[in-house]
Amino acid sequence: MSNRPSQPRVASFYGSLQARVDAWLASGEAARFPHADLYRHLPDLYRFLAGVALDSRVPERERACTLSAVKYVVAPYDLIPEAVEGTSGFRDDLVLAAMMTDRLCDACTPEVIAEHWPGAGHPRNLAHTVLTAATEMVGPDIRERLGVWLPA
Repeated sequence: MSNRPSQPRVASFYGSLQARVDAWLASGEAARFPHADLYRHLPDLYRFLAGVALDSRVPERERACTLSAVKYVVAPYDLIPEAVEGTSGFRDDLVLAAMMTDRLCDACTPEVIAEHWPGAGHPRNLAHTVLTAATEMVGPDIRERLGVWLPA
């Protein structure tokens, strides 16, 4: 039985996010931001987190944390507000999504991870790539605040 989210809002936000990121990466603005190429993974991380948040096989505490991370990605006003900054403001969302993905790789079975991961490769590898670049992307203060935001 698949527990993939079929809700139209998940698919709609995913498509909108993908289109925004693709357009931004094709623009000259993206060249000014360190590790802008990593933004292309945010839609897949969002879809992954949304799926895990709705999967009853995932421990309740992890689903609650994951849902909070999904809300953070969707919210236009956060530590680096995309409502003000434009698409470049998704960098804190990307870092938080990577943090949550890394955490879920420990908390969930490999089957759950594989079922919900829409991208190529393993999501933990992508999460580590993003987290390695995180301080340069968002600065040390925001990196630390995002780390504190996720409960232990």
